[in-house]
Amino acid sequence: MNVKIEAWTGIKAAVPVILAYMPLGLAFGVLANEVGLTVSEATLMSALVFTGAGQYIAIGLLAAGGSAFTIIMANFLVNIRYLLFSASLVPHLKKIPTGLASVLMLGLTDETYAVAAVHLRENEATVPYLAGLNLSSYLSWVASTCLGAGIGHMIANTDQLGLNFALPAMYTILLILVISSRKHLAVAIIAVVLCLLIAFLFPSTLGNLSNIIAATLVAATAGVMIKR
Repeated sequence: MNVKIEAWTGIKAAVPVILAYMPLGLAFGVLANEVGLTVSEATLMSALVFTGAGQYIAIGLLAAGGSAFTIIMANFLVNIRYLLFSASLVPHLKKIPTGLASVLMLGLTDETYAVAAVHLRENEATVPYLAGLNLSSYLSWVASTCLGAGIGHMIANTDQLGLNFALPAMYTILLILVISSRKHLAVAIIAVVLCLLIAFLFPSTLGNLSNIIAATLVAATAGVMIKR
């Protein structure tokens, strides 16, 4: 195994993720500045938490005067899906020491998981590849947050930046990369329908936190049944 080649492969695979993280991290930094966080506080949040959805929720709750307990519980609920993500990667990480694998998984996000899952279909998991993928994505998020918080006072309305397209565009690309058979397409359709249905039937606050987990479990189960 060539360490440099593997690491560079991971970094190149992270380019679509980085391109999406930069505007989203920038927008988060601006919003963090608007609710009163300093540049160092906003940057530290991204460095320690590293979950876009959770951080945006935290900022919203801070702006609404939410308590620390509420913010922590909301983040726990919205991020519990990473238990499923990391568990699905365990079979690929058997040759990597458990402690080191745990450190690598600290950089796991929805996007890096999707990229890694596609790569691991035909390639063995290596520390340099996963480190290159996760670390480059992580640094882009932290750096863009710092920049956004630093220039936040110069931007009155984040909607004017036109950044709303970044996340949907990235997820669309990642979904296309993952789908390689009719079974994968069927599972994706089931997950989408369930997410929309749960969010429609339940109050928005509950639906937004539960639809991802429920849809993932049901769609994954359906995928296993279709395979059999």
